[in-house]
Amino acid sequence: MKYKRCPRCGLNYILQDQQLCSVCIDELTGKKSIFDDENFGELLCPYCEKNPIEIDDIMCAECRAKRFKKDSNI
Repeated sequence: MKYKRCPRCGLNYILQDQQLCSVCIDELTGKKSIFDDENFGELLCPYCEKNPIEIDDIMCAECRAKRFKKDSNI
């Protein structure tokens, strides 16, 4: 059994008689991958770990409001 790199992606190894790797075949047929999550790559708030934040934000609006309310009660 000889292997070669997938000619499409160049990342995965396939058998010599195969045309494409399974990842490329899935992409071309439109099959969903476990990595095709809508929120993949989205930053989450480090305090609550559930609300999305922008790249420049330190925390989400909900945590910021809670912290501001807590700080103003002191």
